[in-house]
Amino acid sequence: MAERVERHRSSESSSHGTEQDPPETSEQSAPEPNKSGDVPKLAEGIELVGEYKDSGYKEPRFIARRSDGQIIQMSELLYSVAEQCDGNKGLDEIAKGVSESYGKNVSAENVAQLVDESLRPLGVLAGADGSSPELEKADPLLALKFRTKVIPARFVRALTVLFRPLYWPPVLLSILGALGAFDFWLFFVHGVAQPTRELIYQPALMIALLGIMVLSVFFHEIGHATALSYGGGKPGVMGAGIYIVWPAFYTDVTDAYRLSKGGRLRTDLGGIYFNGIFALLVGGAYLLTGYEPLLIVAVVQHFAILQQLLPLLRLDGYYVLSDLTGVPDLFARIRPTLRSLIPWRKTDSAVKELKPWVRVVVTLWVLTVVPLLLYVFTMMIISAPRIIATAWDSFFIQLDRVRAAFGDGQTSKGVASSFQLAALGLPATGMVYSFGRVSKRVAGGAWKTSEGRPFLRMFYGVLAIALVAGLAYLWLPNGEYKPIQPEERGTLTELTSATRDIREGRPALTPDREEDLDGAPVLRDQQDPDNSDPWDSPTRNDAAVTDGQERPETETSPTPEETTEEDQVTVPEEEATPTPTPSG
Repeated sequence: MAERVERHRSSESSSHGTEQDPPETSEQSAPEPNKSGDVPKLAEGIELVGEYKDSGYKEPRFIARRSDGQIIQMSELLYSVAEQCDGNKGLDEIAKGVSESYGKNVSAENVAQLVDESLRPLGVLAGADGSSPELEKADPLLALKFRTKVIPARFVRALTVLFRPLYWPPVLLSILGALGAFDFWLFFVHGVAQPTRELIYQPALMIALLGIMVLSVFFHEIGHATALSYGGGKPGVMGAGIYIVWPAFYTDVTDAYRLSKGGRLRTDLGGIYFNGIFALLVGGAYLLTGYEPLLIVAVVQHFAILQQLLPLLRLDGYYVLSDLTGVPDLFARIRPTLRSLIPWRKTDSAVKELKPWVRVVVTLWVLTVVPLLLYVFTMMIISAPRIIATAWDSFFIQLDRVRAAFGDGQTSKGVASSFQLAALGLPATGMVYSFGRVSKRVAGGAWKTSEGRPFLRMFYGVLAIALVAGLAYLWLPNGEYKPIQPEERGTLTELTSATRDIREGRPALTPDREEDLDGAPVLRDQQDPDNSDPWDSPTRNDAAVTDGQERPETETSPTPEETTEEDQVTVPEEEATPTPTPSG
């Protein structure tokens, strides 16, 4: 996934430069008044990028980049002041330079006010004593966490030199044409049944498939970096992190903000373009070898493309929508957009500053993504007991495998099982972490908005107690902590219908549903004690239900030693006569 820092802090100034909206400086101490003889200078690591081209704002926006990669938005007036603050000019000289570049008269007093109340709190300028401020790092919701740098920026840039010709228009059009022809052949002529069959009959190939998929993800990230480099930007590091629950790769392409809309969109789509190239390479390998399972890789690439194009989370489709509208901080627009939809409230300034058509698109996006996120969050709450129970059962199964592998001297198998054991905690950890972050944000917002309003704070307190009580009603051990069973599908219809059973306190597993699942038994209890892999155990499906009917009991034949005369069957002589073999 291409990653760009997008929590932009901004300060709006009036056209005359004498008034400005207060910047977001709640976490900063009050700035010291500007003293006579002050010579402002840029803070350490600040890079003035320039105008944010093709933006969705009514007024032009200019951006600066901090040393930590965070982007700061500024009005034209603030940017003009920052450009003049080179550490050599006093306030009078800065005011003169700003008046010439901005086109309107700006006094030294105006400059002093903008420096102290906007640019220094934003971290653009160093303090009056020359020290650079330490600002809080952006921490947006639904962003990549626990990031680790894997490939340094200089090596990434060297890689892009090799792949840059793939963006030359004649080459790009040829590749897209070849991909279209390959897709038609794959999905309408050859089909995917045989590749799927080969893979199912040779499950060991799934390990090789996983390795190829990791390689394709790396190639996807090279696509983003190369697209940025082709447009004149400088890609940053490649790394890995955790996105919501699952591991993910990322490439720092924040420098795309300096490009035009076309350059930014090329960067956004560069990853899925390279997914298509990877599918073509796999198709070529199939033509050379005739090896059917290779085509499954091509199919998976197309699923990856569809997933990346979804504009709901911070995937490639999100940044495509962001760059099409020219609004780089869509998630930051959710709250002001929702507030502005309340009839008796004034339209928020963060909404009024957008162009009319951009405002419509952003509103439609908010009205789509908010219900979806609420739905996902609700399903997480309802499904948590079943997921926890399944993870608990699987933990001991994996632990048994680790013990058995090391006990038999199979070190490699034991290490592999240990990795599976470690990865097992990701879903549960991700759910707890996401729930905790959302709860913290909501509680912090409620506390801040109710400051000085005791009745509102009391209402929020009662609401919080009700929510905690509701969670306790759903989550306290009450019988639904049973693992997910093999015959359960978990479709959207089933998950949605579970909301009707919230009043019973067990929406994830009602008593009737538990009875239908024969008690939803623990898988570890069903495995053969002599078999370390429960999925291969012959007793695994003993409690399963087939076609709605109970499986008949299996009768055990007596052993030869136990056979009695009553047990023996006498075969008539004519029936025991062997059938003659035809001659010839």
